[in-house]
Amino acid sequence: MTVPAVHAWPTNGHLIEDVSRIYDFNSTLDATYGRGRFWTRYRPAQLVTNDLNPDTDAEFHYDFRDLPWGRDFDTVVFDPPYKLNGTPSLGDFDSRYGISAPTRWQDRMSLILEGVVECGRVCRNLLLVKVQDQVVSGRVVWQTLEVVDRLDGWRLVDRFDLLGGSRPQPMDGRRQRHGHGRPSSLLVFERSR
Repeated sequence: MTVPAVHAWPTNGHLIEDVSRIYDFNSTLDATYGRGRFWTRYRPAQLVTNDLNPDTDAEFHYDFRDLPWGRDFDTVVFDPPYKLNGTPSLGDFDSRYGISAPTRWQDRMSLILEGVVECGRVCRNLLLVKVQDQVVSGRVVWQTLEVVDRLDGWRLVDRFDLLGGSRPQPMDGRRQRHGHGRPSSLLVFERSR
């Protein structure tokens, strides 16, 4: 079976299942486990789960910006709250993904980048980061490029774009300034030093 780089996978679980056909997930840390939706179709034999929310089924509940481990994991998966929404509007969806409090997009981006660095610190070989380029206040915030720029000692080796629904922008009759329908992206990095 050929694994596409761009596809409308039904879920993140389907995406990870395909990615596991290319890359070996040995001892793996999911730093942002949530409800475990990445692992519904494929689960590494050695999976350590972490989520700050104590109401999840994760084994550990550490902040992904301050993990207690050293370079202990062959693979780390990081799916931060990357929606740069400012004011929450989607009720339970926002709550499930840790984005229910009003937040400036710059603060959310700082949170993501701090987490990327920390996840890279505890990872030996393969770092997977899920983000999404987004239009915010009329300009594109290139999360993919920000993450690549922040990761010293890592080399981007693959990218999987998950096509999905998105709401039209702008919503109040203003003129459209950027392309619509940006996919979420799973970036795959290998340690370069």
